[in-house]
Amino acid sequence: MNRKFVLTLLVVCLMITGSSSIYAVKSVLPVKNETPKWAVELHKSKLPSPQPEKFKSYELLVKNLSEDTIDVTFELYRPVQEPLQEQIILTDPFSYDMRPNETVSFSQFFIKNGAKELEVVLTWNDQNRRKHKQSIKFTNFE
Repeated sequence: MNRKFVLTLLVVCLMITGSSSIYAVKSVLPVKNETPKWAVELHKSKLPSPQPEKFKSYELLVKNLSEDTIDVTFELYRPVQEPLQEQIILTDPFSYDMRPNETVSFSQFFIKNGAKELEVVLTWNDQNRRKHKQSIKFTNFE
C-alpha cells in the first residue's frame, strides 16, 4: 500500500512540474536578439500606457555592434489580423547616424494587447552605397 501511495505521489509531482514547463515557452522581458552588426533589446517601458486596457507600453534599445558609423533607418511593425498586411507602429521611419557601440532608445511605443509579434527592420547603406536590410523579430513576449 505504501509503495502505491509513494508511486502515485511521484507521478502527480512529475505531472505538475511537467505541465509548468509548457507555460515557460513565453519570453519574459527583457528579450535580446543579436546579429553581427546589431543588438536589439525589447523591454517593458517605464512610462505607462495611456490606455492600458487596449495597449501595452514597450521600450526598444538598438546598439551598433560594428566598427563603422552607420546612417540607419528604423521601422517597427506588428502583424494585423490579415496575414498579408502589416501595420506600422512608429508613424514615421526614424533615421539616425549611429557611431560604433552607440545605442539608440525608443523609450515608449505601444502594441495592442494580445499582439504576439514585433518586427524591427533596420536599413542602411554601406560605403559602396549598397542598401542593406536586417529584420529582427520578437515573438511571444509579455
